[in-house]
Parts: sequence; structure tokens; C-alpha cells
Amino acid sequence: MIIITQEEIAEYTKNLFTDSDERITGKHTPFGGEKSFALSMIEQTLGLLNRDTIHDEFVIQYLQGLLALCFEEQHHYEQYLDMFAPNNGIKAKALSSAKLSRQDKRILEETMKSNLGEYTMKGEYQSCCYSAMQAFLIAAYCIISKEITFNVHNIDIIADLDDEVQSINISEAQADNNFVIIQWHSTNKINSIYMLYKTKYSGLDDASILDLVAADVIEEDYYFKDERFSIAPSILVKQYCAIIEHEVNEIIQLNNSPNKPAKHLMWNKMKKYVMDNNIDLECVSFDLKDLLEDLHGLRNDAAHGDIITKEQYEVVVGYKNSGLFDGLSVQKLELQNIRIPPSIEDIGRYMGIDA
Repeated sequence: MIIITQEEIAEYTKNLFTDSDERITGKHTPFGGEKSFALSMIEQTLGLLNRDTIHDEFVIQYLQGLLALCFEEQHHYEQYLDMFAPNNGIKAKALSSAKLSRQDKRILEETMKSNLGEYTMKGEYQSCCYSAMQAFLIAAYCIISKEITFNVHNIDIIADLDDEVQSINISEAQADNNFVIIQWHSTNKINSIYMLYKTKYSGLDDASILDLVAADVIEEDYYFKDERFSIAPSILVKQYCAIIEHEVNEIIQLNNSPNKPAKHLMWNKMKKYVMDNNIDLECVSFDLKDLLEDLHGLRNDAAHGDIITKEQYEVVVGYKNSGLFDGLSVQKLELQNIRIPPSIEDIGRYMGIDA
């Protein structure tokens, strides 16, 4: 196994690019050979992802170009030189300079497919995780710079806060294989889930996302893994119901119903207002009024310190598994007429896969 340490990563990525006057200038030249070209393209892509406004069309073009380099039959670098090399001498020198190795191409292929997957798997109400995309690009950049010679089987990317890459563990395959397994681990579980939920539940308030992360971690690590932790259902019911109460009140304010309340409604009045004004969540299979009715007693019992049984808690789990928090997020975005760019249509156009 080879470990690319945090110090090495910092050295490889030091002064990676400059961005001035709308021009990104990286450390590598695209005319320095195929390998230099790939590193140059990664630098350009990272530069784009570091801007305040991300132009997804250009990011996708670079990701597709990097993926094209993995397939010799596409002759991507030769085509680039035909179009942009200043003269035949520079083109000839570039073609005779350092090329990407088979290992480099395998690693590029997997990391670029993962990054393009951020777009192809994106929903209209979800955002791309640009920080994760940057982490995959940095991992590919460091591995190519390291010049790994053995047949790679597994790459383990260790990330910390804000998906910053801390180390990259590269293990050797025992036999020849045509694929690389890339895994992602975070040194901070709370932060890792928070970064995921920010993209998944874009409509929820940030405080709600933080509370949801905390509740889900408690649920996974203590309730589902250790049934002896009998107090966990009460803690979780209070946490989840607090999020629901806050977000439904937000939906009430956005809904522009008559006699809109001037302040936060407690559960019972909130439930009555939702029923009287036919407020619902459009993208879930259950009615909001039924949810509020079913959880009302549980919410009060948990708030008063009463024990919540496993069977009672299953009611909450059922709503969670039916897309409760996604439904709350989408409803808020719908009421504000917000779509998270890029749209599905834009992604198709950027990728050249229009229907």
C-alpha cells in the first residue's frame, strides 16, 4: 500500500492555479504531453469549482474531456493539439512527451465517472456536491503526480471538514483487473453527513439540517445498533418533531393562506391550521395532516419525558422512510419557485444528450 500524506497533498497542490481577469492559469501546460495536459485540465476544473459562481457547462466539458483521455480510440489529446497547438513543432514535441499510464487512465476514468455522476444523478431540487467533486479531482491529481507503477485495486480517500482531502490510501491488486474501487471516508462523521444533507435537502433551513444530522447519527449509531439504549426513541422523537414543527411553520408562512399567523404555531394549533387550509406536501405518498395527527401524541409524550416504545417509534421511522424530510424540502422550494441549478434539461444539453 502507498499512502499519500497530507503533507504530500499540500505540496502537490501548492499554487495549483491562479484566477485573474476571468482566466485560470494552472501549473502545467497543455502542450507538455498527454500527462501534463491531463493535470492542466484538472487544474482548470478545480479553478472553475473554486469560483463563487460555478459555470456547470464548462465543468462538465472538462470532466468529459478528462474521461475521453482514458480511451485511446477517441484520440482526444491529438484532436486538441490539431485545434490549438501553435505549430507542428510544438505538436510533435507534445505527442512525444510523457503520456498517461494505464494506471493513470483507470484512475481518471473512475474519478471522472464519479464526478459526472453528481450531474447525472442530480434531481431538480438537489444540488451537486461540489466539495466532493473537488476532493475526487485532487485525489486523481495527486495519484497521477505520484506516478504509481503497480496495478491499483482500491483507493481510499480520507477527508476532513468541508471534504478537504487529508490522505489517500492506494492498495495494490493481487491480480490484473480492469477497474478501480474508490471509497470515501470522513474523519468527522457529523460533517460528512452534513455535507451530504446540504445537497439532498436544499430547501430546509441550515439549523434543521444540523438537527437532522445529529438525530440520524444517534439513530444509526445507538438506537439501531444497541437496543439497550432504551431512552433513544424519546430523544429522537423530540429531535425529529422539533424539525417538523419548525419546517411546517416555515411552509405555512410561505403558503400565503388567509389569516396567516404572525408567529410560530405550537403543534396543536399548527395541525389545525394545516387542516383548515388544506396545506399538504406534494411529492410524498401521505397527507401532511395525517402525519401531524399521528405524531402529535408521540411528540407530547417525548416532550414530557415519557418513555417511547420501539413500536411507537416505528411510526416516525415509517414517515422518515417515506420521504418526509425530502418532502418538506421540496415543498419549501416549490413555494418559493426555486430550482437548484443546473436543471435536468441544462445538464442534458451540456452533456450533449438532448432528447
